[in-house]
Amino acid sequence: MNVSSTNQSNPWLQIMYALIGIGVGVGAGFLVFTTPDTLKLFVIIIGAFAFIVSVARVEWGLLVLAFMVYTNISDIAIVFHGAPSVTKSFVFLLLFAILMRWIAYNEKPIGWQRALALLAGYGVVGFASILYAASPERSQAALELYIKNAMIVVVVVILLQRAVTLRRVIWALLIAGIFLGTLTVIQYATGTYGNNYFGFAQTSAAVLVGASSTNRVSGPINDPNYYALIMTVLVPLALDRVWHEKNRWMRILSVWAFGATVAAVILTYSRSGFVTLAVVIGLMLLYRTPNLKNLLILLLLGVMLFQFIPTQYTERLESMLSFLPGSGNSLRADEAIRGRTSELLVGWNMFLDNPVLGVGYDNYPIHYQAYSRQVGLDPRATERSAHNLYIEILAETGIVGLIFFLAIVIITLRDIYWGAKNLQAQGLRDIADMATAVGVSLLGYLLASVFIHDAYQRYFWLIVGIAMAIPKMVEYEIAIQKVATQKS
Repeated sequence: MNVSSTNQSNPWLQIMYALIGIGVGVGAGFLVFTTPDTLKLFVIIIGAFAFIVSVARVEWGLLVLAFMVYTNISDIAIVFHGAPSVTKSFVFLLLFAILMRWIAYNEKPIGWQRALALLAGYGVVGFASILYAASPERSQAALELYIKNAMIVVVVVILLQRAVTLRRVIWALLIAGIFLGTLTVIQYATGTYGNNYFGFAQTSAAVLVGASSTNRVSGPINDPNYYALIMTVLVPLALDRVWHEKNRWMRILSVWAFGATVAAVILTYSRSGFVTLAVVIGLMLLYRTPNLKNLLILLLLGVMLFQFIPTQYTERLESMLSFLPGSGNSLRADEAIRGRTSELLVGWNMFLDNPVLGVGYDNYPIHYQAYSRQVGLDPRATERSAHNLYIEILAETGIVGLIFFLAIVIITLRDIYWGAKNLQAQGLRDIADMATAVGVSLLGYLLASVFIHDAYQRYFWLIVGIAMAIPKMVEYEIAIQKVATQKS
């Protein structure tokens, strides 16, 4: 938003705030007497507080949104506590607050037009697939979900205009990571896998290698591989704060965030999570080699986290060697690898049969069995997903869809690269480091997507929204720096 805000009082805005305050107060009082469930009442009160804060200062609402998305609190409220969805309503609330501040304070939203144009191109491909998909209902539902996520991207781009806001958003995500990761460690350490901790620490029993089975933690989304993915995305952000936070207590909190997120990835037993984790840490080390003190902290954390690695996990990682030539292992030795191979081959065959526009948005699963029988690797007689985002895009939206998707990520990553270089040239190294960490997080998500499809899209689009906001933030911070230099 335009940050040249005015402090002039506006009587109409004051009346609006008063009416909102009265409405929230009356509603809260009514709910106190009519809601028997203490937990639901607590959630409602917290929601009312978030509502007031977001209207009064919309930038803080962005932090609430980031935390809500990353903890998946909306879906948990629906599935485990019978509460209504809150994320969609909250996004509309933020849009309403943006509109009101535009009217009242002339804080015109800026920087969102290009983001919307890029998102619209990919959305048009999804809309077109409704016309030819075997199941247009599935394509329509997938398109509606995409539009909701695109709205989140636009809101983030509008509200994230300054470096101080970027830092706060990063910390909102890290607090979510601390919350989820700590619950995961407690669950593992105490063996309380039967307790899902109000839905934020779900687990699933799984056969890992051979006849070996164990509980795999899956956090708030009931899938260990996706949980590993979203926690890995936080690791570069945490590592950057470990290295660059000046306040001692904030640095300690950064170490906690790093340890909790890495431990959570390990306890998912996710092979793709391990590979992505190694890559993002490696990229951060290549970007800036830490000083001796920070390197010792990182090594100490590594030694501590090594204690969490279960034997079954190392055995599961060793199973990846079956891909190496001369390993003596067959793909059929690991059912998961065999199934993944079948899903990839099926997706590729769908693309070859429909190379331009694909089989239709979210229509891969309903075509899977017909193609799987031809491949002959997977005996499962159920709908499956592609387990590779890029193969999924090619199969469902063809080369046209992949071009629009790659345009979004390539342009966004390019903007982060040049933005970080410009910040460094102006001596704004700390801001450049934060922007780079966001870029590494996005790269980590894209790498992990080689092993997994896009079932929980909201996490990806939240990171994309943060990344897309960086160019305008860079312009603002450099302009402020130049003004400060001229005055001095």
